[in-house]
Amino acid sequence: MALSETVNQKMFSIIMATYNCGQKVENTLQSIFSQNKELFELIVIDSASTDNTLDCIKKYESDLTLVSEKDDGIYYAFNKGIDLATGKYIYFIGAGDCLQPGVLDRVKEFLPLETPTLVYGNCYFVKRKGFDGRKFSSSDFTWTNICHQGEFYHRSIFDIIGKYDLRYKIFADWMLNFKCFLHRGINDVYIPLYIADYQEDGLSCDINTDPAFKKDFPRFVKKELGIKAFIICKAKMTNPDALYFTHGLGYGLFYELLGYLIPIARPFVRSYRSLKKTITNSK
Repeated sequence: MALSETVNQKMFSIIMATYNCGQKVENTLQSIFSQNKELFELIVIDSASTDNTLDCIKKYESDLTLVSEKDDGIYYAFNKGIDLATGKYIYFIGAGDCLQPGVLDRVKEFLPLETPTLVYGNCYFVKRKGFDGRKFSSSDFTWTNICHQGEFYHRSIFDIIGKYDLRYKIFADWMLNFKCFLHRGINDVYIPLYIADYQEDGLSCDINTDPAFKKDFPRFVKKELGIKAFIICKAKMTNPDALYFTHGLGYGLFYELLGYLIPIARPFVRSYRSLKKTITNSK
């Protein structure tokens, strides 16, 4: 997908995946087209919606590229969009999410044009009513991820490490981001800007909705970062609430390990109690 620069190359390729989004796609489109139109192209990959999603999108048809056909999920759609993108940086957004007014003009001032760089900022989580965003390190990915509505990928990144891994239906972006931070040829830049409102799709909040990722990611973390990172990652996958509690209180590895061990030990404790009760009742 290598692309030589041209005079007319846009700064941003915005890729939006849709499927039966209904009227909420309208807010997203309005937030995009309120930006400086000289800066971006918009590519919409729709999975053959059967409601009024396409009617909403086609109102803007002259200003975007639309592909509507059956696919196998959001990352299939994003990968199609990457193949069509011609901008210097690629940005992904979901139906219902909204860019902040004028944010593309502000972001462009921070973007290296030649160096492969992942640039990321802050998002507002609508359901939780709070902001998320900070400087990340590679070790942070053992237990959390950057919100993709706040990220801008230099297009060469997808030549270097490939596109989204389609084995992971919900958390392929988590794996991609981790690989970006691990790769010495890719820089990462945090910018303290409010990028977008994120609607928080319920599926993306539950690690159990992506069993392949839940299985593979801790092993990958262990290979890259070692046993301590593996324990923290496994705790996240096994008992997210315990990990967030202990991590937030700063109690360190012991309690992170405890958060991992308790869910594993619980069924054995129950079996022991059941066996003891049976023996006691038989006497």
